[in-house]
Parts: sequence; structure tokens; C-alpha cells
Amino acid sequence: MDEEARRRHGRRLKLGPDDDTGGGGGADLISALPDDLLHEVLVRLRCARAAARTSLVSRRWRGLWTRLPDLFFRNATLARILPALASIQQSGVGLGVSLLDIRVPTHLGLDDAGIPSLFQAAAGLSPLDFTLSLPRILDYVDVELPPFRRATSIKLSVENLRITPPPPWRGGGPIAFPKLEELYLKLPGCYVDLAALVLGCPSLRVLWVVNVSMSRGIDIRSESLQDLYVHIADSRSSYYINVEAPVLKTLRMLFYIKANDLSVSIVAPVLEKVSWKCSAYSSRMVAGFGPWGLSELSLHAAAQSLITGVDDGVGEDTCLQIPNANNVLSLRMTVHGLFDAEFNCVEHIERHLVTDFSILELVMEYDYDMESTGHVYGPFVLHLLGSHRIRNATRRLQIFSQRSRVKNYCPVGCLCDEPKDWRSKNISLINLEEVVIDGFEWEDHEFDFLKVIFRCAPMLKSMVVGTVYKVTTSDDWCTKLYDIFKAYPSVECKLIPH
Repeated sequence: MDEEARRRHGRRLKLGPDDDTGGGGGADLISALPDDLLHEVLVRLRCARAAARTSLVSRRWRGLWTRLPDLFFRNATLARILPALASIQQSGVGLGVSLLDIRVPTHLGLDDAGIPSLFQAAAGLSPLDFTLSLPRILDYVDVELPPFRRATSIKLSVENLRITPPPPWRGGGPIAFPKLEELYLKLPGCYVDLAALVLGCPSLRVLWVVNVSMSRGIDIRSESLQDLYVHIADSRSSYYINVEAPVLKTLRMLFYIKANDLSVSIVAPVLEKVSWKCSAYSSRMVAGFGPWGLSELSLHAAAQSLITGVDDGVGEDTCLQIPNANNVLSLRMTVHGLFDAEFNCVEHIERHLVTDFSILELVMEYDYDMESTGHVYGPFVLHLLGSHRIRNATRRLQIFSQRSRVKNYCPVGCLCDEPKDWRSKNISLINLEEVVIDGFEWEDHEFDFLKVIFRCAPMLKSMVVGTVYKVTTSDDWCTKLYDIFKAYPSVECKLIPH
């Protein structure tokens, strides 16, 4: 009788003498393989559930999946995962687990009550590498994080948990994560005492924190940490960022806040790479000068900066490349009403200066909803350069003026032109060597600003002006600009028309 006939009669095909069916049929060559090869077959399934189902093939396969070094759980509920983890632990071979990767898809839902048990069961296997990704839960669940004493890497992606780390400092007990080197936390809506958690990781080298809620700010102290990435959004009015890491080399921090009271302290004497970006929470500006509100501040490594024209006369774009330098302090300023003149915008900016910079970049934006879009930026720039720390650091000044689609002018007596004596100010810009201004519209205040920079920067080597209009040498505006250039023959000056 062929196989199809046997299947129709509800009878099983006999694979061999050692098969569960008691003999007969062809030899079961796969089950006769050594354990190492059978394990390799199961490893390549990359799914603990699929590996466990191989127990149905033959008695020879039963229990082999519990001895896998890498365990992947996909498309399974906690009701199935928890008994599987218990089975592995009861087999006595669980401590050989290298990787435990559990990812419950959103469409399967989640039994909130089983989450603490899941953490305990995972820690019971003591994996070297633990990854956990769970769907969102609606109600908060309290989880006491158990120790993972063998783990070198932990990745958690969960929501709405209140996580209590094990306290390693109480009673002189053992350290909770003695070998942990990499910790990745993506915890939207979760609460965790990050400072206490890091204290339990004396070997930690890499820490990534995304959307974790902390009491009043970020507090990280580590003697081993080398790479720190933090991405936080917080709507509180008071916030602090404290980092003490004597061997930290890479710092990447992105946060959205509306804190008027912001305290920043970064102690990292060997820091090499910094990427720091702070954006105003929603549309709220926490600092400003005149009509200009600080909507975004960033510190980052300098790349090539470009001013690109439309046509150079032979059908190709013109492009100015500015050589690479050290770090850039970039400020995005947006017209956003009027700010209290007594509020110290410079002081707020200086709180974010966690590393040195040599390029000051100002992006001057105009809100399309504002009736007046032609505001003067000279007073703000000079006020900024009035800071001793910013003035001395700046070797290159880059101003990008992003005009509105509709050409408007300031009303007479607008506060953007205050103080009135800014055109006659003398600021010692002895370290300024390069200036780039893009978006030049040939306004009188722009010419006045150029004159102030030329007059106050005796070491200036290069001045580049990019215009928003096509011009010819016969234009009065162009003649006026070239007359200013000619007054400073030691400076290499360039005009790049649109």
C-alpha cells in the first residue's frame, strides 16, 4: 500500500526499527544522527516552539530542544512561553543558554499578571544574552527586576511598567548584573530608577535609554561606561541631566523638553564624540531674545557644509565646500512672539555646552503664520557673541536665513532692531576666521551686520555671501556689497548668487 493509501486509512508510515511504531518501513536516518548534528538542525529553525514540535517525530527527538544554546520565542503567548521556560529549567540544562530571545507580537495580546513571572523565569535560565519585546499593556504593572548574573547583554522593549531594580548595595549582597556590558532600554511610559540600575552593573560599557520616565531627570554614574545614548521626551518645567563617567568616549543625547529650570552636568574627561540635540517641547520656546525663540539646539561633529547655487552659466550647479572642522554648535531660531528682555538666552544656551566647538551655526527661521517675517537678526547674533565663552570658541560663523514664501517687512519700531546702537558696537572677535551667510536678501540691516563683522574680526580670512536672488554686477546691491569687500583686501570674499 502506498503512502497516500496509508494516510487515507489513518495509519502511520513506519520509519524504522527504532521508531515509535515498532519497526518496519525504511530507516529513519535523520534520527540516527549524533546529538550535535540534531542540535544543529534545531538551531537553524530559530524558533523554540518549532523545535519543541519535533518531539512528535520520534522518541529520539524528545527533549532535545531544551538543550539548545539559543532559544527564540516568536508568535507565542505568555501562557505557552512560561511552561516552556519552566520545562527547560527543570531539565537541568537551562544554565547552558547563550541567547534567550522572546518577542510577543502585538496582535496576540498580553496577560499582564504573567509579566513578573516571565522576568523571573528568564532570570532562572541565566542567559548570556537576553532580549525581551512585549506588546503594549494598558494598566501599569509592577516588576521587580531579578538579577541576571551571567548576562553580558540585555535588551528590553516594553511599555507601562514600574520597574524596581535589585538593590545590590543593601546588606552587602551580591551584585545583580556583575558581567553585564551592554544594556538597551526602550521603555515608553515605564518608570525605572536608572541610577540604581546602573550601580548594579559594574562592567557596563554601552547604555541605550529610549523614552524611559525618571523621577526628575537623568542621573548616571559609572566607572566603566564608554558609550551612552539617551532619547527622552519630558514635559516638566524642571529637569536635570547628571552624568559622571570617567572613561566615557561617546555621548549621544536627544531630548524634547519645556523645562525653564534645566540643570546639566557632564563629567567625562576623555569624551571623544558628542551628539547633543535639545528641541523645544511641542511649540513652546524656553529661551529667546527679542522675537527670536530657541526651538532647537544641537552639538555635533562637523561635516562638510554646502552653499549651492542654481546655475553657474554653463548648466551646472555651483557649490562651495567648506573644509571639515571640529564640532558645531547649531541653534535653530524661530520668530515666535516677543521674549522678556531680562531673560538670559545666552545663559540657557551655555548650559548645553558639554564639549568644545569651533563652528557657530545659526538657522534663522520665519514662521509662516506670523505677519511680520523680515526681522533683523544682527542684534541677536551680537548679543550671542557677547558671551565670553561663545565668542572665544567661535572660529567660523555660519548664518542660514530661511525666509518666508511671502515677502514682508518689520513694522516701524519693531523690537527686533533693539538695541538701536548695535550697528556701532565693538566686540573683539579675535578668533573669528570664517563667515558664511546664506539667504542674503540685500536688506540694509544685512549690509550693516557685514560691516560690524568686518570691523570687529581682525583675523578674518574668508567671507562668503550666498544670495536668494540672481544678480549682475550692474545691480546697485551688488555694487554696494563689492565696495564693502574691497575695503578689506586681506579677506578672501565670495558672492554666490542663487
